[in-house]
Amino acid sequence: MPKDLGVTVDPETKSKKHLIEFSLKGYVKATNVYVVGDFSCWFPGAYPMKLEGETWRLTLPFYPGEYLYAFMIEGYKWISDPKNPLKTRNAYGRECSVLQVSKSLLDAKCFEGDGKIVLEGLYHDQTPIFLDVDDKLAHIKFRAKRNDITRATLIIADRKGGTKKKEKMQKFWQNKFFEYYEATIAVPKRRGAQYFFEVEDKRTIAYYSASGASLQREEVTGFELDNTYSQSFRVPKWVRNAVFYQIFPERFYNGDKGNDPPGVCRWGEKPTRRNFFGGDLKGIIDKLDYIASLGVDALYLTPVFCSKTNHKYDVQDYFNIDPHFGDNETLKLLVKEARRKGIRIVLDAVFNHSSDDFWAFRDVREKGRNSAYKDWYFIRKFPVRKRRFLEKLLRFLPLPPKWRFRLMMKFPPSYETFAGVSFMPKLNMLNPETAEYFMRVAEYWIEEADIDGWRFDVAFGVPLEFWKKLRKRLKALKPEVYMLAEFGNHNSDPSMWVGEAFDAIMNYGLRQAILDFVVFERIRAEEFHERLMRFKALLPRKSLFVMYNLLGSHDTPRILTLCKGDINKVKLAVFLQMTLPGAPAIYYGDEIGLEGGGDPDCRRTMPWNPKDWNNEILEYHKKLIQIRKQNKALTHGEFEAILIDNEKNVYAFKRIYEDHEALALINNGDQEFLFTVKTEKQFNDALTNEPFKPKKGKVIVKLKPKEAVLLLPITRIISDKT
Repeated sequence: MPKDLGVTVDPETKSKKHLIEFSLKGYVKATNVYVVGDFSCWFPGAYPMKLEGETWRLTLPFYPGEYLYAFMIEGYKWISDPKNPLKTRNAYGRECSVLQVSKSLLDAKCFEGDGKIVLEGLYHDQTPIFLDVDDKLAHIKFRAKRNDITRATLIIADRKGGTKKKEKMQKFWQNKFFEYYEATIAVPKRRGAQYFFEVEDKRTIAYYSASGASLQREEVTGFELDNTYSQSFRVPKWVRNAVFYQIFPERFYNGDKGNDPPGVCRWGEKPTRRNFFGGDLKGIIDKLDYIASLGVDALYLTPVFCSKTNHKYDVQDYFNIDPHFGDNETLKLLVKEARRKGIRIVLDAVFNHSSDDFWAFRDVREKGRNSAYKDWYFIRKFPVRKRRFLEKLLRFLPLPPKWRFRLMMKFPPSYETFAGVSFMPKLNMLNPETAEYFMRVAEYWIEEADIDGWRFDVAFGVPLEFWKKLRKRLKALKPEVYMLAEFGNHNSDPSMWVGEAFDAIMNYGLRQAILDFVVFERIRAEEFHERLMRFKALLPRKSLFVMYNLLGSHDTPRILTLCKGDINKVKLAVFLQMTLPGAPAIYYGDEIGLEGGGDPDCRRTMPWNPKDWNNEILEYHKKLIQIRKQNKALTHGEFEAILIDNEKNVYAFKRIYEDHEALALINNGDQEFLFTVKTEKQFNDALTNEPFKPKKGKVIVKLKPKEAVLLLPITRIISDKT
């Protein structure tokens, strides 16, 4: 049973978290035991335990709340906590345990208007999650127990505690236990301003400040608005304006047939897990004009380093480009030519595991216990052996992926791996030598090729402390470098990862929300909005604007296939992707209607005959990208829902930044809907240029089922063109 060791307070940010000790008795012969949970994508690696006598232990900090967890022995055997009677099943259907942090607070019964306030439930700190201050504005969040208060007010004060301004806070999200409020204020010109919170329930008033919760105003000690820690968290400015284009190099274009691997297949044939088609970096250079014509300004390439597979996620040499893709000079040329067209390059770093032909693992295989690199990996027993019979058998057995995975995990090799794959041995980033080597890899390609960022594969499988150290080094080397984490489980809480370690994550949470709302129609407008607000509550505000917002990737079925060919659904999904906060990311081929199921079918070759393209989808992408580039409301603007109609399944929101404005209206229902917008302004539909003039202070827009409209003020359009 997890043990609460008390609350730890960070003097710099005033954050208060409970130190929770996890423990598991036994398994003393195991190489590793991990804590996994909905805070780590249920993947082993981020949170390794330490063996003390006969008990494995790990202490982690948590905010009050409910979390799900389990233990994984050596990355293969899954068990729920035998000492914790609270059990449930996670999103994958596996039994896990329930952790309740600050149970007395979670169990407290609250009713609005009863005149009672649970002081323990009031909370704010100065981490980037709760406080975001820039040159002009301060964005501040506050938390209270659900249904406990009727009003929350942000109070700006001077150093003596005198009130200078009051700002009513708006409730924007609630979960099972808490509700979240926000307010935005102009940063006072004079330094030294402080702030605190006043909450009310009926006639009872309470306060929350740097000194904690209190019923007495005299006990208030204001938070300093000039908090250096919250201001030190910066994300790359260029990502806010970016539209990404993801390329799987082996399948994009063959620009140099002289470097083809043996036995390449004919372009357009069916992809398998093992076949090759000859795509390379020269092919990407040759197609930069096409990429630029889309309006995208950032490329994310899946791994390009030496590897024996078509996907390159089993890296043999991290300091050299795979010869079938070109060489190091080819990459430098790609970066140079892309930059001439205003396109940045982000590469894929695989630091969770290497290839079994990586020089360090090869040395371990050959020398066993005498290898100087045995601690670079997690060797369960010597000699190091694979499961050759099982792997050969699985090549010919037509088993579903789920059963293949279970078999691999049931019969693991003699070392830890990525997801049971024996040719991908797991790296030990707790070993200082290993960590230093891979930090140098990340630095090298920034120095050598001047790349603009890294996407970190299986980031949730590597200890969080490694990422924190790497962030400091990379940001010192290139402050505008983009640090993007793969965070594959859409139900997991990313708040421990974004801010201290990464700028953003691959936003599978938003992808799933859009799919459930538009494509599968599993949820309606209210639930869709709730999911959007969850991201807002859990993540730093700056990160929301640089999230990698994808609809598909090399790991997922393609969007047109998921929509079963329904182009209206595709367009509605793309509309949301392009207009919600974050950086949209197009998976190569999705823009021309390329289809494909799960891996490897989603990795088909890019068709280059325009006759094979769906021009309706292509032009829709181009138009929305162009609109996004011309309107700062869509790249920098605050988000606010203006209509949520659950019955008709319609949703509308606005984005506003300074004098830029955009209204997005979405009819996801099966009937026509009339939107009424109260305004004196004249708008144009940015997609069709249809004008909408106000009549008696209203603009009325008729939307067909599965249709969206993006309204921009006429004055804004004119000023952008001039």
